[in-house]
Amino acid sequence: MVELEASVSKAGILYIPKEIREAFGRRMKVITNARAALFFPAGAPYEEVLGSLRVIAADLEHRINLAARRSGPTGTAR
Repeated sequence: MVELEASVSKAGILYIPKEIREAFGRRMKVITNARAALFFPAGAPYEEVLGSLRVIAADLEHRINLAARRSGPTGTAR
């Protein structure tokens, strides 16, 4: 799983990293809520997108667990 950063210009234009543009193509759909956004190729079946979202959710849970194991009760590294 790769974590990439994107930036927004002063004009409000989101820069999408080349790796995402190459994988997803030039037409994308975006579904958002208050804390996250999901980008996916416009022609992707929702079932496949949901499957990929489950993989991403599992990776986030794993990262949370790793971070919790690395920090002690005071939040400092063990």
